Amino acid sequence: MKKILFFAATAMLFAACTSDEANAPEVAQNAPQAVAFDTYTPAATRAGKEGVMTTTTLQDTEANGGGFGVFAVYSNNSTYAATLTPNFMYNQGVFYSASAWSYTPLKYWPNETGNDSQTSPATSTAKDYLSFFAYAPYVAAGSGTEGITALSAKDAAGYPYVDYAVAALPENSVDLLWGVAPSGGLSYTAVDGSTITVPEGLPLKDLLKPSKDQKIKFLFKHALARIGFSVVGAFDQIAAGGEKDANTKVTVKEIEISGADFGKSGRLILNNTTAGVANWTNITKQGNTDAVFTIANSVLNTTIKDAGEVAFGSQPTGVTAAETNVFEDATKYFMVIPTGETDITVKITYYVQTQDSKLAPSGSVDGSRVENVISKTIKVNLENNKAYNLKLILGLTSVKLDAEVADWEVDGSAEVNLPRNNE
Repeated sequence: MKKILFFAATAMLFAACTSDEANAPEVAQNAPQAVAFDTYTPAATRAGKEGVMTTTTLQDTEANGGGFGVFAVYSNNSTYAATLTPNFMYNQGVFYSASAWSYTPLKYWPNETGNDSQTSPATSTAKDYLSFFAYAPYVAAGSGTEGITALSAKDAAGYPYVDYAVAALPENSVDLLWGVAPSGGLSYTAVDGSTITVPEGLPLKDLLKPSKDQKIKFLFKHALARIGFSVVGAFDQIAAGGEKDANTKVTVKEIEISGADFGKSGRLILNNTTAGVANWTNITKQGNTDAVFTIANSVLNTTIKDAGEVAFGSQPTGVTAAETNVFEDATKYFMVIPTGETDITVKITYYVQTQDSKLAPSGSVDGSRVENVISKTIKVNLENNKAYNLKLILGLTSVKLDAEVADWEVDGSAEVNLPRNNE
């Protein structure tokens, strides 16, 4: 039997962004004004503590992995400088309740803005700015060996950051997002009458006091790349498809993914200089070809996962000409640090089991059972905020028999006289 394994890698951008709340009217006001937040998140399909973050999961409770963290820097009569510490907010948890985002203790905008735009304006000789850096999901403190493992210290100067480690199992993979100006950019009129503008996809730095109803709006972008897997059969043909014999089942035992250039851990700086591009530093790569991720039999889709040495009828349907997600939970993915062009080696262990009453049973197996361990390496350009699907195409060529009868070959002759006649 010929064993062939093909891969098809597909990258797709996450869906367009949507606003959670309409813009509020801008009304100038002299009184102390609280800092208020609003969010945009890329639309996606998953809800849950682990996995892809969505508007729904972002709005969940802290206990369920919801909310986002904010670092805010106050700069006295100057714009942001990397020598400053998060002196206005440090890892401030912001959570959704009663149709609004809230946090405690409440903070108020600095009132020094040069002047304000009311009929009888108050004036100041200085302009005080606030700069905001955000990430999600919120954690009180980084810990453990997977997901968010650490946050920059409260007394550390420079841009805030999040340390992240990649999970080896899909059930432990956690999304990581950071906040930037939303689609179209952030633009509002400050109380001094000036227009504050932050281009789309860049951090919200150097903001002046807005009108009383203006909220600081974050677009949360995915800092990681997302990898999913599917499997399909190619039966007696090159491309996926064909017709599998009814007496044969193809079942998957395990899938392993490896690559020396895979990032094991890294640091996400919450200030990016290229719009929408995550600012990763301190990336530690795998550095060898050992398995980085394992899709174990226990998490495989029940329609394809191998049941072991059992009778043909006890095996699941198995791999067919229809593409099937390899995970039992179709919303499971691997979240990986975007490292650009990366070699990915995928190894799959699967069985081809054929029911055959003419063979002596081997334990519970009522026919033939052939193990196949096949691997292939491909290149994928891993970028943040992009989803990839690796389609594993299992090519099976049936054993075909043919026959003909050879002509007799005459190999000379010999005389044997029994008995012999005499003259």
